[in-house]
Amino acid sequence: MVLGLIETLYSPGVMMLVALVIIPLLVVGATVAIVFLLKLITTGRPDVEKIEARKYLRYDAGNPPRPGDFRRKVSMQYLGYLILFLAVEPIVILMALILIAPREALARVLFLYVAILLIYAPLLYYGIRESRRLEAWILG
Repeated sequence: MVLGLIETLYSPGVMMLVALVIIPLLVVGATVAIVFLLKLITTGRPDVEKIEARKYLRYDAGNPPRPGDFRRKVSMQYLGYLILFLAVEPIVILMALILIAPREALARVLFLYVAILLIYAPLLYYGIRESRRLEAWILG
């Protein structure tokens, strides 16, 4: 009976379920728990937060504009970095697909991965170029 249970737990279907569902859920749950824990630990003093209300405004680094040459209030200042993230994230996810691909299909999966990298290359180039263009950050 114990041997049958062990064989069931180590069957390919159960191991795939653990690898693709249970472990990612545990990682997401642990990440959310750490974020909430850090939020509780790093809460500011209420008396200081009432005085520094500008801290929550959408200015660069939370600083209010000063007279003279200052940055304007913007909703999305770092568009280039957002584009880079959106281009790099699928590449990282596809690396996980390579790890779980069966050996028989590994050549096809690697070909697909290289093709997708070539498709994303212009997007990566555009994101890097936009993140370095300072004049694109200013709305107005």
